[in-house]
Amino acid sequence: MTQIPDRQTSAMDFLVCPPDALIDRFARHAHAMDPRLVRAVSRHLGRCALCREEAGRLLRGVEGATARRPWIWAFGGLAPLAFVAAVFLSYEMGGRWAGPMDGAGLRPDARMAALARFDPPSAALVGGALGAGESPFFPSAHALPPLSSEDRRELAAARASLDAGRPDPAARLLEDLSARHPRRGGIRLLLAYALAVAGDYSKAWTHYRIADEQGMGPQACWGLANACLRMGDIACARRELAEHVLARRPDDEDALDLLTRITAARGLVPR
Repeated sequence: MTQIPDRQTSAMDFLVCPPDALIDRFARHAHAMDPRLVRAVSRHLGRCALCREEAGRLLRGVEGATARRPWIWAFGGLAPLAFVAAVFLSYEMGGRWAGPMDGAGLRPDARMAALARFDPPSAALVGGALGAGESPFFPSAHALPPLSSEDRRELAAARASLDAGRPDPAARLLEDLSARHPRRGGIRLLLAYALAVAGDYSKAWTHYRIADEQGMGPQACWGLANACLRMGDIACARRELAEHVLARRPDDEDALDLLTRITAARGLVPR
């Protein structure tokens, strides 16, 4: 195309095609051009199919870049967050607290689930939840005030419901108590047991884990192992038994027997 300086085209119509650079400026920065020049280019594009096609191609490129820019910035901002989340998940999935997440794609095996057994917490652990401070299994009891009379009645009602074979109302009472006294591991352990007996193994697993963090020891780990077993997470059950129950109580015959039976049948369980 013939190159014509801007100063010659700003006051006249185009007799020949305008320069490529001028069409490019018209497509990208028409707002910054002389209005007379913009009108002249517009009139020429109405007459010249070749220039009109070139301007259209440039305009489509500008519009495409404008449409993509917000997405590029959005993805750029999310990339660091996605990286941090991936690192966190990879760390968590490889650690103990991954728990039943390891078996999220598994269906519980009836033979393995039948091996699970939930034992009620010992009187010493539950007694420590009252805050009397006499239980060596509840080291934080001395730092907590005793339960009120109303709380004691609610705890007694929950235990009576469990003894009567009614775990659902017991779990509701214990959830209320645990919400008011979140630091009392004995109540938390009893709540986990009630949930497990009621068949809510996922919530039971969560509360057994917290109870272990609060110092409830092998009894909480035993509950964790059996909850994992009921949910089909055999790897989690073996890990709890070997690394947490037997590591603290090497002569625990129940834990040894359960671990042996799980290991013997491991090849029959789908991975």
